[in-house]
Amino acid sequence: MPKPKILTYIDAGTVGGSHLMRAIAQQLVPAAHEFQAVMADDLRQDPTLFDDAVLFVMPGGADLPYCEALNGAPNQRIRRFVEEGGVYLGVCAGAYYACRELAFHAGMRGAICGTRELSFVDAVAVGSLPELTGGIPYDATPRTAAATGIRTTDCLSAVPLTPRVHYHGGCRFDFADPASPAARILAVYTEIEAEPPVIVSASVGQGKAILSGVHLEISERECKEALREHSDMAAHVHVCDRLAETGNERLEVFRLLLAHAGLELRQGRWKTTPGSC
Repeated sequence: MPKPKILTYIDAGTVGGSHLMRAIAQQLVPAAHEFQAVMADDLRQDPTLFDDAVLFVMPGGADLPYCEALNGAPNQRIRRFVEEGGVYLGVCAGAYYACRELAFHAGMRGAICGTRELSFVDAVAVGSLPELTGGIPYDATPRTAAATGIRTTDCLSAVPLTPRVHYHGGCRFDFADPASPAARILAVYTEIEAEPPVIVSASVGQGKAILSGVHLEISERECKEALREHSDMAAHVHVCDRLAETGNERLEVFRLLLAHAGLELRQGRWKTTPGSC
Protein backbone atom coordinates (compact mmCIF):
# COMPACT_ATOMS: atom_id res chain seq x y z
CA MET A 1 0.00 0.00 0.00
CA PRO A 2 1.40 3.44 -0.92
CA LYS A 3 2.43 5.66 1.96
CA PRO A 4 0.47 8.90 2.47
CA LYS A 5 2.37 11.76 0.85
CA ILE A 6 3.33 15.12 2.27
CA LEU A 7 4.01 17.61 -0.51
CA THR A 8 6.11 20.73 0.06
CA TYR A 9 6.35 23.53 -2.48
CA ILE A 10 10.00 24.60 -3.01
CA ASP A 11 9.89 26.64 -6.22
CA ALA A 12 10.60 30.34 -6.83
CA GLY A 13 9.97 32.57 -3.83
CA THR A 14 10.22 29.91 -1.13
CA VAL A 15 12.68 30.05 1.76
CA GLY A 16 13.31 27.24 4.21
CA GLY A 17 11.12 24.63 2.57
CA SER A 18 13.62 21.81 3.04
CA HIS A 19 14.07 22.65 6.72
CA LEU A 20 10.29 22.73 7.21
CA MET A 21 10.00 19.27 5.62
CA ARG A 22 12.66 17.91 7.99
CA ALA A 23 11.05 19.54 11.01
CA ILE A 24 7.70 17.93 10.17
CA ALA A 25 9.30 14.53 9.50
CA GLN A 26 11.07 14.55 12.87
CA GLN A 27 7.71 14.69 14.68
CA LEU A 28 5.91 11.96 12.73
CA VAL A 29 5.90 8.19 13.04
CA PRO A 30 9.16 7.11 11.35
CA ALA A 31 8.83 5.94 7.72
CA ALA A 32 5.04 6.34 7.80
CA HIS A 33 4.92 9.07 5.14
CA GLU A 34 6.52 9.83 1.81
CA PHE A 35 7.89 13.37 1.53
CA GLN A 36 7.99 14.99 -1.89
CA ALA A 37 9.30 18.40 -2.96
CA VAL A 38 7.05 20.11 -5.49
CA MET A 39 7.80 22.57 -8.29
CA ALA A 40 5.28 24.68 -10.17
CA ASP A 41 5.68 22.45 -13.25
CA ASP A 42 4.64 19.44 -11.16
CA LEU A 43 1.36 21.18 -10.38
CA ARG A 44 0.87 21.91 -14.06
CA GLN A 45 1.98 18.62 -15.57
CA ASP A 46 1.91 15.69 -13.11
CA PRO A 47 -1.60 14.19 -13.08
CA THR A 48 -0.70 11.81 -10.23
CA LEU A 49 0.86 14.46 -7.96
CA PHE A 50 -1.93 14.43 -5.39
CA ASP A 51 -2.51 10.67 -5.45
CA ASP A 52 -2.25 9.48 -1.81
CA ALA A 53 -1.36 13.02 -0.64
CA VAL A 54 -2.65 14.16 2.75
CA LEU A 55 -0.85 17.49 3.24
CA PHE A 56 0.34 20.31 0.99
CA VAL A 57 2.86 22.62 2.66
CA MET A 58 3.50 26.18 1.48
CA PRO A 59 6.54 27.57 3.35
CA GLY A 60 7.70 31.10 3.96
CA GLY A 61 9.34 33.31 1.38
CA ALA A 62 7.62 35.79 -0.92
CA ASP A 63 4.02 35.79 -2.06
CA LEU A 64 4.35 37.48 -5.47
CA PRO A 65 6.48 34.71 -7.04
CA TYR A 66 3.86 32.23 -5.82
CA CYS A 67 1.19 34.21 -7.66
CA GLU A 68 3.27 34.42 -10.82
CA ALA A 69 3.92 30.68 -10.90
CA LEU A 70 0.66 29.30 -9.56
CA ASN A 71 -2.24 31.55 -10.56
CA GLY A 72 -4.75 29.69 -12.68
CA ALA A 73 -4.64 25.92 -13.11
CA PRO A 74 -2.00 25.16 -10.40
CA ASN A 75 -4.00 26.99 -7.74
CA GLN A 76 -7.15 25.24 -8.92
CA ARG A 77 -5.45 21.87 -8.36
CA ILE A 78 -4.34 22.87 -4.86
CA ARG A 79 -7.83 24.03 -4.01
CA ARG A 80 -9.42 20.87 -5.41
CA PHE A 81 -7.04 18.74 -3.32
CA VAL A 82 -8.16 20.52 -0.15
CA GLU A 83 -11.86 20.54 -1.04
CA GLU A 84 -11.66 16.77 -1.55
CA GLY A 85 -10.26 16.15 1.93
CA GLY A 86 -6.62 17.28 1.90
CA VAL A 87 -4.95 19.73 4.27
CA TYR A 88 -3.05 22.90 3.34
CA LEU A 89 -0.43 24.18 5.79
CA GLY A 90 0.76 27.71 5.08
CA VAL A 91 3.59 29.32 7.05
CA CYS A 92 4.38 33.06 6.87
CA ALA A 93 4.24 33.87 3.12
CA GLY A 94 2.31 30.62 2.65
CA ALA A 95 -0.25 31.99 5.12
CA TYR A 96 -0.55 35.37 3.39
CA TYR A 97 -1.00 33.53 0.11
CA ALA A 98 -3.98 31.46 1.30
CA CYS A 99 -6.13 34.28 2.71
CA ARG A 100 -8.91 36.03 0.84
CA GLU A 101 -6.79 39.17 0.76
CA LEU A 102 -3.43 40.43 1.96
CA ALA A 103 -2.23 43.85 3.03
CA PHE A 104 1.55 43.82 3.29
CA HIS A 105 3.00 47.23 4.19
CA ALA A 106 -0.21 48.94 3.06
CA GLY A 107 0.32 52.66 2.55
CA MET A 108 4.09 52.26 2.34
CA ARG A 109 6.42 52.25 -0.62
CA GLY A 110 6.53 48.77 -2.14
CA ALA A 111 3.22 47.70 -0.60
CA ILE A 112 1.77 44.38 -1.71
CA CYS A 113 -2.00 44.32 -1.43
CA GLY A 114 -4.86 42.52 -3.12
CA THR A 115 -7.03 39.44 -3.30
CA ARG A 116 -5.62 35.94 -3.72
CA GLU A 117 -6.98 32.99 -5.68
CA LEU A 118 -6.82 30.23 -3.06
CA SER A 119 -8.87 32.25 -0.56
CA PHE A 120 -8.99 29.37 1.91
CA VAL A 121 -9.47 31.66 4.92
CA ASP A 122 -11.95 34.53 4.79
CA ALA A 123 -9.61 37.07 6.35
CA VAL A 124 -7.17 39.81 5.44
CA ALA A 125 -3.57 38.81 6.20
CA VAL A 126 -2.03 42.03 7.56
CA GLY A 127 1.72 42.49 7.96
CA SER A 128 4.42 43.00 8.62
CA LEU A 129 4.05 43.77 12.33
CA PRO A 130 6.70 46.32 13.30
CA GLU A 131 5.30 46.52 16.84
CA LEU A 132 7.10 43.19 17.34
CA THR A 133 10.41 44.37 15.87
CA GLY A 134 11.16 47.69 17.52
CA GLY A 135 9.11 49.67 15.03
CA ILE A 136 11.08 48.48 11.99
CA PRO A 137 9.02 47.04 9.10
CA TYR A 138 10.21 43.76 7.60
CA ASP A 139 13.27 44.15 5.39
CA ALA A 140 14.55 40.53 5.15
CA THR A 141 17.45 41.23 7.53
CA PRO A 142 17.90 39.77 11.03
CA ARG A 143 17.02 43.12 12.59
CA THR A 144 13.36 42.51 11.68
CA ALA A 145 13.20 39.09 13.33
CA ALA A 146 11.87 38.56 16.84
CA ALA A 147 11.08 35.92 19.42
CA THR A 148 7.48 36.86 20.10
CA GLY A 149 4.97 35.52 22.58
CA ILE A 150 1.88 33.62 21.52
CA ARG A 151 -0.88 31.83 23.44
CA THR A 152 -2.88 28.86 22.22
CA THR A 153 -6.65 28.81 22.48
CA ASP A 154 -8.82 25.90 23.59
CA CYS A 155 -9.31 25.18 19.90
CA LEU A 156 -5.72 23.88 19.71
CA SER A 157 -4.86 22.81 23.27
CA ALA A 158 -6.94 21.94 26.31
CA VAL A 159 -4.74 24.22 28.43
CA PRO A 160 -3.08 27.42 27.16
CA LEU A 161 0.53 27.19 26.03
CA THR A 162 2.58 30.40 25.88
CA PRO A 163 5.90 29.90 24.06
CA ARG A 164 8.10 32.44 22.37
CA VAL A 165 8.29 31.69 18.66
CA HIS A 166 10.24 32.95 15.66
CA TYR A 167 8.66 35.90 13.86
CA HIS A 168 10.07 37.34 10.64
CA GLY A 169 7.66 39.34 8.51
CA GLY A 170 4.54 37.30 9.17
CA CYS A 171 0.95 38.41 9.46
CA ARG A 172 -2.01 38.70 11.74
CA PHE A 173 -5.44 37.63 10.50
CA ASP A 174 -8.24 40.21 10.38
CA PHE A 175 -11.63 38.52 10.11
CA ALA A 176 -14.74 40.48 9.13
CA ASP A 177 -16.59 38.42 11.75
CA PRO A 178 -14.29 36.83 14.35
CA ALA A 179 -17.32 35.06 15.87
CA SER A 180 -18.05 33.21 12.63
CA PRO A 181 -17.68 29.41 12.82
CA ALA A 182 -15.41 29.71 9.77
CA ALA A 183 -12.88 31.67 11.83
CA ARG A 184 -11.18 29.06 14.01
CA ILE A 185 -8.48 30.85 15.97
CA LEU A 186 -5.81 28.44 17.24
CA ALA A 187 -3.42 30.95 18.81
CA VAL A 188 -3.03 34.70 19.35
CA TYR A 189 -0.17 37.18 19.62
CA THR A 190 0.34 38.23 23.25
CA GLU A 191 2.64 41.20 22.59
CA ILE A 192 0.25 43.12 20.34
CA GLU A 193 -2.68 45.16 21.64
CA ALA A 194 -6.00 43.29 21.35
CA GLU A 195 -4.10 40.01 20.87
CA PRO A 196 -4.94 39.34 17.20
CA PRO A 197 -4.89 35.83 15.70
CA VAL A 198 -1.49 34.37 14.77
CA ILE A 199 -2.54 30.80 13.86
CA VAL A 200 -5.93 29.98 12.32
CA SER A 201 -7.67 27.16 10.52
CA ALA A 202 -10.73 26.90 8.31
CA SER A 203 -12.80 24.12 6.80
CA VAL A 204 -12.60 24.01 3.01
CA GLY A 205 -15.02 21.50 1.55
CA GLN A 206 -14.05 18.16 3.07
CA GLY A 207 -10.55 19.38 3.99
CA LYS A 208 -9.00 22.24 5.91
CA ALA A 209 -6.42 25.00 5.69
CA ILE A 210 -4.09 25.82 8.61
CA LEU A 211 -2.22 29.12 8.49
CA SER A 212 0.54 30.41 10.77
CA GLY A 213 2.05 33.88 10.80
CA VAL A 214 5.05 32.58 12.77
CA HIS A 215 7.68 29.87 12.33
CA LEU A 216 6.97 27.17 14.89
CA GLU A 217 9.51 24.96 13.14
CA ILE A 218 12.47 27.21 14.01
CA SER A 219 14.34 26.40 17.21
CA GLU A 220 17.22 28.19 18.92
CA ARG A 221 19.65 26.03 16.91
CA GLU A 222 18.16 26.87 13.50
CA CYS A 223 17.98 30.51 14.48
CA LYS A 224 21.72 30.58 15.24
CA GLU A 225 22.58 28.63 12.09
CA ALA A 226 20.81 31.26 10.00
CA LEU A 227 22.63 34.08 11.79
CA ARG A 228 26.05 32.59 11.08
CA GLU A 229 25.69 33.88 7.53
CA HIS A 230 25.63 37.46 8.86
CA SER A 231 28.58 39.54 10.05
CA ASP A 232 26.44 41.14 12.79
CA MET A 233 25.38 37.86 14.40
CA ALA A 234 26.21 39.10 17.90
CA ALA A 235 23.68 41.92 17.58
CA HIS A 236 20.81 39.53 16.93
CA VAL A 237 21.60 36.30 18.77
CA HIS A 238 19.39 37.48 21.65
CA VAL A 239 16.41 36.42 19.52
CA CYS A 240 17.71 32.85 19.49
CA ASP A 241 18.40 32.94 23.22
CA ARG A 242 14.80 33.97 23.89
CA LEU A 243 13.55 31.10 21.75
CA ALA A 244 15.55 28.72 23.95
CA GLU A 245 13.65 29.84 27.05
CA THR A 246 10.46 28.08 25.90
CA GLY A 247 11.85 25.63 23.34
CA ASN A 248 9.94 22.60 24.65
CA GLU A 249 6.67 24.50 24.73
CA ARG A 250 7.22 25.78 21.16
CA LEU A 251 7.78 22.22 19.97
CA GLU A 252 4.66 21.09 21.79
CA VAL A 253 2.59 23.70 19.93
CA PHE A 254 4.16 22.60 16.63
CA ARG A 255 3.21 19.00 17.36
CA LEU A 256 -0.34 20.01 18.25
CA LEU A 257 -0.57 21.85 14.94
CA LEU A 258 0.54 18.73 13.05
CA ALA A 259 -2.00 16.68 14.98
CA HIS A 260 -4.64 19.28 14.03
CA ALA A 261 -3.65 18.57 10.42
CA GLY A 262 -4.52 14.90 11.00
CA LEU A 263 -0.95 13.57 11.03
CA GLU A 264 0.16 10.67 13.24
CA LEU A 265 2.88 11.81 15.64
CA ARG A 266 5.74 9.72 16.98
CA GLN A 267 5.49 8.93 20.67
CA GLY A 268 7.29 11.23 23.05
CA ARG A 269 7.11 12.91 26.39
CA TRP A 270 4.51 15.40 25.20
CA LYS A 271 1.44 15.33 27.42
CA THR A 272 -0.74 18.22 26.30
CA THR A 273 -4.30 17.30 25.43
CA PRO A 274 -5.44 18.59 22.02
CA GLY A 275 -8.13 21.24 21.89
CA SER A 276 -11.74 21.02 20.89
CA CYS A 277 -11.57 22.00 17.18
